[in-house]
Amino acid sequence: MSGGIGAAVLLLVLFLLVVLAVASFFRHMLAASLVLLAIPVVVLLHARVGTLYSAFAIAAVAIFVALIQTVTGSLKLLRDASAVPRSRPNAVGARRTSTRRSNRSRIAA
Repeated sequence: MSGGIGAAVLLLVLFLLVVLAVASFFRHMLAASLVLLAIPVVVLLHARVGTLYSAFAIAAVAIFVALIQTVTGSLKLLRDASAVPRSRPNAVGARRTSTRRSNRSRIAA
């Protein structure tokens, strides 16, 4: 019995390593790894509970992830907007070298 569990754990670890290796070729590694992990989960859900319930479960998880992402993004924007800007002494005529856009510009958009 323990040999079967050990083999299952070994296969799971190997599968996760392959998923991470394949996902590393994509620009958004987290999204690619989630998609690669979701494919076997969808197949198992479909075989276990059927098409309708598996589609509902996938939609519910997608809505939950989008909700969490929206809330954390909104909290970050609020935190950035309420932060007190630090005053830096600038040389006369010196140009600001930072080309990074502020998150505050997304609030107005």
